[in-house]
Amino acid sequence: MKADYRQLVARGIVSSILFIALYLITAVLLGAILYSIYSAGIISLNSFNFMLEAEILLSLSVAVFLHGRFYKGNHLVDTLRSLGLTADRLSANAIWIGTLLFIIILLFEMAISAFGSFSNTVINTNTSILFTGAPVWFYIFVAVIEPINEEIFFRGFLVNRIGIIPSALIFGLLHASYNSTFAVEVIGATVFGLLAGYVFRKSDSLYPSLITHILINSMGVLAIVGTLG
Repeated sequence: MKADYRQLVARGIVSSILFIALYLITAVLLGAILYSIYSAGIISLNSFNFMLEAEILLSLSVAVFLHGRFYKGNHLVDTLRSLGLTADRLSANAIWIGTLLFIIILLFEMAISAFGSFSNTVINTNTSILFTGAPVWFYIFVAVIEPINEEIFFRGFLVNRIGIIPSALIFGLLHASYNSTFAVEVIGATVFGLLAGYVFRKSDSLYPSLITHILINSMGVLAIVGTLG
């Protein structure tokens, strides 16, 4: 029993080290390519900064697929299946659950806004700081690509390795950089992470949380665009 436990821990450590190494290699290589493009004068410093931010995030999902290939020897379809992203996992039920989860999160956000109104407390989410000087493509990235990337890593990859609660806490804490009032972004992201992780475990499909995440981010982006307009 102890030997089996030690082997399990050892495999977990090796797996984690390999993933971190793959992520760092991917992020550094892509960053170097972007820097060479910037140095050649092809893109501006502003574009470089936003592209660098995007590639640092995208390197997470790239590392997930590389990890599946080099650690487990999986082909692309095998990794997609382990992430709950094969075509058979996309169903009317998955769409319905994703929409329902979005409504729950929306009601949660409305409750926070109502609390702020009744208590005369200004609750600032500060998400608009992400878009200061952002090019148009970055809005699309945040609305669609970023949610896909984050769901692949936080739900599809992490939940089955460290559990629903730890993955949700990590996801929530990464939103602390917004410096929002009462840490509402951290709380909201953690709540979403818990619900999304639970749905992923029960349905064995990543599509419900993908749908929810895209709807949430798209709504946020549209709200920010509306204030800018």
